[in-house]
Amino acid sequence: MIRQTLILIGIGIAMWALATLFFILFGHWVLVDTGNPQFGASLFLLEALTVLILLGLSLIIRLRLFPEPGSATRLGFIGAAVGLLLDTFSIWYRDNVFPKFDEGQHHAFTIWMTLAYALFLLVPAITDRFVRSPSSREARPDAVEAPDRE
Repeated sequence: MIRQTLILIGIGIAMWALATLFFILFGHWVLVDTGNPQFGASLFLLEALTVLILLGLSLIIRLRLFPEPGSATRLGFIGAAVGLLLDTFSIWYRDNVFPKFDEGQHHAFTIWMTLAYALFLLVPAITDRFVRSPSSREARPDAVEAPDRE
């Protein structure tokens, strides 16, 4: 369990670093000022990309790395905690971390970030819910199926 937690912390740090690097390199192009009419479309596309990445990562965690139930949900909790802690400093020192951003882009980034962390908690939990584990009946062929109640 400690090994799994340390790996999930490492994945959380890597996710935070990749997202931060993405916005350092491309943020001045993809983040639109909150007063701009295209802000909603820009935010939607960024969040859709976030959902796809989180879904893929959750499936990898749940199906390949740690197949036991709840592993993707643990990724969500640990990744959100690690990322929020690190983003505290990114926002605190925002002019040093994101020097190309204007004030509206800083606002757009924090809005994206807030929604992304909500998705970081929801998407892995939903993935865990829909990925099936071998049931006890499949694990034990002699198990008797419970009758349906109406």
